[in-house]
Amino acid sequence: MTLMLRLTTILCLTCLLTFPLIVDGHAAKVDEQKQTVIKPEQVQQYLEDYLDQQQRKMPQTKLRFRHLRLPKAFSVPSGRLTCEITPSDPRVLSSRRFSLIFRVDGKATKNITVSTTLEALAEVATTTGDLRRGIILSEEHIALAERDLNRLRAPCFDSNELLGKRLKRSLRKGEVFERSAVAFPPMIKRGEVVTITAQKGILTVTAKGMAQQNGNAGDIIRVRNISSKKDLVCKVTGPVAVTVEF
Repeated sequence: MTLMLRLTTILCLTCLLTFPLIVDGHAAKVDEQKQTVIKPEQVQQYLEDYLDQQQRKMPQTKLRFRHLRLPKAFSVPSGRLTCEITPSDPRVLSSRRFSLIFRVDGKATKNITVSTTLEALAEVATTTGDLRRGIILSEEHIALAERDLNRLRAPCFDSNELLGKRLKRSLRKGEVFERSAVAFPPMIKRGEVVTITAQKGILTVTAKGMAQQNGNAGDIIRVRNISSKKDLVCKVTGPVAVTVEF
């Protein structure tokens, strides 16, 4: 074999030996860009975990999703994955959509919205029979039954608070005792100083106000902001507590 032929053979062998190394090097770069696939059932689990957290704030209520419209599977970069969930309504129970922000190593990589119906079951006071307006309520008139709170305005949860109260309007058997149907002393009295809470997403602002009307839970009343002297339309949420939306 001539010297030239030997050099040519050595060069060819060298090229063949180095070729796999080039392929391996390309594959290593692809591996660095691995993706994590998020399946619909994983999205549902994130939502269920969020609902469990809300459940702890309302131990008397059973929360569950109905008609949950989950997205198709999608991919995000590999890394430490977290999910931030925000309801469409700060009161949560009235929410019809939930926004999910997926972050990888702290950086937002995917934002999706899931439509659903939220069911909130709790025991509330109901009538044991047809009741006429003006009747004074006793134990024989009241029974506890499970109902969806989203279908109710301001139900009574404790039957004891109804005892001895006068019924303001007639109710049929099985109806829920809404607070507006019973003659309760006002939860908030005109001239009483109350706390006004305004919430938008994660932002919450409070201020002191003076009630311009009497009101019970769920009622809409006018409240004057003590600092600005402006009247606001607020919803009664509890003793000396009202909310207003931006």
